[in-house]
Order: sequence, then structure tokens, then C-alpha cells
Amino acid sequence: MHFSINNKVNSKIRDFLNMNISTNFLTQDKEEILIKAHKDELLFFSNNGFTECKLIFKNQEIKYKKQGESVINAKILLSILENLKASEEICFKKIENSLLQISSKKFECNLICLTKKILFKDIHIEEDMKKITFEFDFLNLINSKFKDFYKSSSSQMQKNSVFNTINFKKENFSEEINITITDSFRILLAIFELPKLKELNNFEFNLPVEVLGSIVNLFKNENNLKELDFYLKNDYLFIISETLRFKTKLYSGGYPNLIVLFSLQEKINFSVNKSVLISAIDRNLLLSEKNLNITLYKIIDNNLVLEFRDSSKGFLKEEIEIDKKKGDFIDFSLNSLHLKQLLKNIPDSEIIFMISEPFKPIILFGKEEGKNFRQIILPLKYS
Repeated sequence: MHFSINNKVNSKIRDFLNMNISTNFLTQDKEEILIKAHKDELLFFSNNGFTECKLIFKNQEIKYKKQGESVINAKILLSILENLKASEEICFKKIENSLLQISSKKFECNLICLTKKILFKDIHIEEDMKKITFEFDFLNLINSKFKDFYKSSSSQMQKNSVFNTINFKKENFSEEINITITDSFRILLAIFELPKLKELNNFEFNLPVEVLGSIVNLFKNENNLKELDFYLKNDYLFIISETLRFKTKLYSGGYPNLIVLFSLQEKINFSVNKSVLISAIDRNLLLSEKNLNITLYKIIDNNLVLEFRDSSKGFLKEEIEIDKKKGDFIDFSLNSLHLKQLLKNIPDSEIIFMISEPFKPIILFGKEEGKNFRQIILPLKYS
């Protein structure tokens, strides 16, 4: 095997390798990828037990010299290509049947080829699969928003569970799609009207956050890509394009009906400047320990009062002005660090809060963004 690639091809291969690594929910032993060179194309295969992918480069994109194949560790290859991303040309050459030489100018690395342990097979679309078409810009928006929410969540969340899963749901005879994610104490909901979905029967599927991010990164470089077709069958998702074949498992467990929590009858409605509230939260937590970020919030007239008590350190209190639209006095307790992370995930400068009862979910959203995105934070018992 002998071929050369340019830095544009290098970038696509790195996205492919990142996908294989970030979606490996099963075992670190499944990090090898298969490289096959033919006269008319260069192929990269991955199968980590959760996602499978085939990346295709035509002959005009590479400099082909000799056919062959090699199995290489994905992390090691990614590290090499990251360090060579400025190189205009990178040469791959299999030598002595057991080494893959990767070189660029005066740099040379000889990797020991691995034994093929995993079945690498092609991916095809079948007639009985359910087809759902999304605009790529829509998927990119959802990925960006939900990725930020996920990053701010607890580092203790289990992979391949409901807490790293995005739920896509559509009812019959509706063009509205609801998309949710939760980390057990916060919820993010996206609501969009997508007319192209109206004729489809109801559907629901659960996609891990890392997988959606990988799909967006993998397909972003497709020429003139405006739409992406999702094909669903038996808890698997398939996506096919001219240069990519992608298959992934879906989270098959039941997903809680979180949407009903956004329909609670409000008794209190007020808006507040986001920057003012975040600054007040930072000051309110000056006496807090690392994991004790509970603040008592009170609505008194047109003010939001933040109180923090520590039996060994003291007491903090601050009032900030709000624009109250509805309701009277109420107090509730929140983990202020979790609230701050939610606020930072909202681009608007003015945040609206909707509250029903002190111990029931609190809905918040940006004044402009609220049409499509709403968030919930669960109150705590203050002591």
C-alpha cells in the first residue's frame, strides 16, 4: 500500500477518527481502523461496536501509487495527523508487511500494523427503513445548543444512558418536532415547526449527544449539502452520502415524558437582565463550598432577593431589580451553579422565569430565543 494525501483530506480523516473515538461507548479495545487503497479510491473503515463508518476518497483527491490495506490504532493515527495538519502532503507506505510508514518532509513514523479483529462491512439502505429528512442547518443548530448544555452538565453522567441522550419526537398529523435532553436536575427543550415532517407518521428516537456531534462534523464538508436523510430501522440509524456511509446504534431504553413539565400553570412571571443576575450569583456564592451552592431566592415586590447562609462562615444577601409581569411573593431554592450554567447557555440579554409552586419545576428562557428553546431547573429544599 502506498499513497499520499493533502491537508484537506487530512482534515476529513481527522473528523472520521474523532467520530470513532468519541462514540466508543463499549471498549477501548475497539479503536482500530482499516485503511484500504485501490486504483480508483481510498477507503477508511471503522467499527467500534456502537458506530460504523466508511469514508471514501476518489482517486483525484489522493496520489495513488500501490494498492493494499492496513489496520491502525485510531488514537495514534489521529495524534500524528493533528501534528501534521499544516503539511501540504503526507505519505503513507506499507513496508515489510507489518509496518505502516507515515512521512512528511523530514518527519517519519513507522507504526506496527494491528491484526484485524473486527468485522468491517459495507453499509446499505433497505426499502423498509423509515426515512426522515432534516435540513443540515437545523441539525447544526440543535447540535450546537445541546452540546453546550451537555458540556455544562455533571461529569458523573453515564455514557449510553438517558443522561447523554437527545430525544427526538414527533406526533401524527403534526409538523412540530420536540427535542429534549436532561441531566436529572435540568431540562432543555427545543420546539420547531418543520413542514416537511407533517406527512410522516409519528416517530421517536434517542440519539447520544456525541453521535449527533459526530454526524454534523462528518457531513459538514459534503459539497452543497443542504439536507440529510436519516434512515431508521430496529434501533439503528443509517446515513448515506457520496463519500460517507454511517451507521449507529440508538439508545433503546424508554425516555421520560419531560415535555409535560413545560405545561405547568404559572403563578409567577418575571424577567431579569442576564448579566445582572449572573454577577449577583457570583457574589452570592463567595462563601460557598465547592459542592454547596444552594441559594434561597425570594420575589418581593419588583425585586429578586438572593440569600446564602453558612453556619461557619456567615450570611450573604443581595437584591436585584426585576420586571414582574404576574404574581406576588414566593420563595424557592436553587443550586445557583446549575442556574448560572443554564443562563450562560441562553444568548438573550433578558431572561424570563415562569414559576408555579416553590418545589415544582421552574421554566426559564430568553425573551427572543423562547420561541424555540426553553429550559427547566428543579428547585431544592432549602435548609
